[in-house]
Amino acid sequence: MKKLNLLIILAYSLNINSIELPEYEAKYRFESDEITISGIREFKKNYDSYEIRFEASNLFASMYFSSKFIFEDSKLTPNSYDIKIKPKFLKRDQYIYFDQVGNKITSSGSNIWSVDTEINNLIMDPLNVQIMIRTLIKANKEEFSLNIIDMQKGGYKKYKFQKLGREKCLYNNEELNCIVLERMREESNRVVIYYLMEEYEYMFLKIVDSSQERINTLSLVEILSFG
Repeated sequence: MKKLNLLIILAYSLNINSIELPEYEAKYRFESDEITISGIREFKKNYDSYEIRFEASNLFASMYFSSKFIFEDSKLTPNSYDIKIKPKFLKRDQYIYFDQVGNKITSSGSNIWSVDTEINNLIMDPLNVQIMIRTLIKANKEEFSLNIIDMQKGGYKKYKFQKLGREKCLYNNEELNCIVLERMREESNRVVIYYLMEEYEYMFLKIVDSSQERINTLSLVEILSFG
């Protein structure tokens, strides 16, 4: 379970834009007790669809995450979510397909399962859910709930988000205005705090994932392109 949570926070930390948010490429650093690794994540549009991608590697690990989806008229339609992890202690390959016609989600690779879905119940993956986080924050929502796929068993988990306030943050020696957002789930001691940069269309400056067992941190190192 600890290894699974490590993968999920890596994935949650990878950023995404809506139609009103610009494409970007940025370098991030992930730090935990198990691993420290830096990589490039990118948001881009391909014709009428979008993709968020994160790739990272060092002497011990190689990681790849990709989410493909459609976002139109404030409606998110997931397509696929792909993970490839190559370090020995975290080896994991998983591909999730969102069948919008058959109302079914299927997983192949490390975890094999298939679940039926309700037509009006939006279930997102750990990457494309961030389009909703940023869009709702941009719309000045103080609190909201989002459903995220259960990578291990199928189905989903409902997470509650609440804006804690604003504070000054530093990026590249520049003082910025950050929205501080908290994520929680009932019957879990895990709390995730997001710092979103207002001046950069609510890109994540830092994410701190805390529980009784561990603390994981993802931090922005450098924005390589924006807009």
